[in-house]
Amino acid sequence: MQEGPDQEFHPVVFLSKKLSERESPCTISKKECYAIVYALEKLHPYVWGWRFHLQTDHAALKWLHTIKDNNKKLLRWSLALQDFDFEIQHISGASNKVADALSHESSPASTG
Repeated sequence: MQEGPDQEFHPVVFLSKKLSERESPCTISKKECYAIVYALEKLHPYVWGWRFHLQTDHAALKWLHTIKDNNKKLLRWSLALQDFDFEIQHISGASNKVADALSHESSPASTG
């Protein structure tokens, strides 16, 4: 999101990726972490070299910069993110209506 002339923050881009069969059974924390890694890979040319705030409604991800987990995948992702200068901020889903709405499938095919 970027602040506009009206002093309000507006979305700049939306990213989406369907998880593979191997990725789908992962924990919510791993999925959320993967979403950050995926987004920063895609947005690398736009955010690299800039300090930015990464807002997530998943409070557990605040540990991402200081991971001491034995999980190799999480450690690899944490190392990949060290190239970026960002601060993770928790923002409740109720305060982040745009992202919250996008994270829920609403197509008729997904309800059955």
